[in-house]
Amino acid sequence: MLLQNEEKLNKIRSAIGKIGIMIIDAGSMVSEALLDGDKEWLEKARDKLKNIDADANRTDNEIVASLALFGAEAGDLRELVSYLKITNEFVRMADNLRGFAKNITLYIDDAGRFVLLKEYVTQLYKASMSAVTTAIGLIGSKDNVEELYRKVMVEENKSDDLYALMEKNVLDLNTLSDDFIANYAKILNTVRKLEKMADRAVAVAKLVLFAKSGGELKLY
Repeated sequence: MLLQNEEKLNKIRSAIGKIGIMIIDAGSMVSEALLDGDKEWLEKARDKLKNIDADANRTDNEIVASLALFGAEAGDLRELVSYLKITNEFVRMADNLRGFAKNITLYIDDAGRFVLLKEYVTQLYKASMSAVTTAIGLIGSKDNVEELYRKVMVEENKSDDLYALMEKNVLDLNTLSDDFIANYAKILNTVRKLEKMADRAVAVAKLVLFAKSGGELKLY
């Protein structure tokens, strides 16, 4: 690859990495809020992600320019195409995380509605963020790619199982009033955003695997 092309690709890789770090940092802030009940962390997390759409658009423009102006080799072409899709997954991840941080604020200090599901929420959050963090780390990894990919899949499956258990737990609360059950349903809708984040992590992992190994790209 020509030096100019390599410099351009390195710049794109750096931009992708920075977006991923923003998501991980915001995730750590939400984790703090769930741990100690300090809702200020939720606001900090949302603020951390406020510019992610603009950053992703700027990176997409760099990728498109590279595709248009430089004759990328097959491996680099796969990488650029993957990054173009990964930025979209990152934006949707950030939307899910922002939505969770916003809506869970209503319940985080409401012991009456939240306490019965708090342990499930915490464990689901850990599984989802583990999938996200591993998928983001996979982007810059040269070794253990298959192992990291499998870890993302394991954590995503775990998040699915935990969400299913939460749904069952709510349905089993049939002795409670309809209003109380409705409130739990709203919590489930909020927590579903975490499960979707794990799905996005799997999509990112598949894109990275395609970029590194080639083959047929199947996200869903």
